[in-house]
Amino acid sequence: MGLGRGISKDCIMSLYLTTPELAELVGCKPRSHACMKRWLERNHWPFAVNIAGVPLVAREYYDARMNGTAPSTPARRHRTAASEEPNFAAL
Repeated sequence: MGLGRGISKDCIMSLYLTTPELAELVGCKPRSHACMKRWLERNHWPFAVNIAGVPLVAREYYDARMNGTAPSTPARRHRTAASEEPNFAAL
């Protein structure tokens, strides 16, 4: 099945930034996935990672962030089992 008449593939945008778009934002090469992830984490951009290890940034969030309308996101604190003591008083 095709896209229909009058609609080209170029008119349909992905929900996520393309890898070249993300590389341009970050300032690295399109295959530098680790570099992209580091930059996104340091700059507090929410992202997911697909099965191929490519970071995915929502186009809607990108637009909001570039327009200054995105809500500020606090720095993520990664929790590990060793980072917090159990509440022994609760026992």
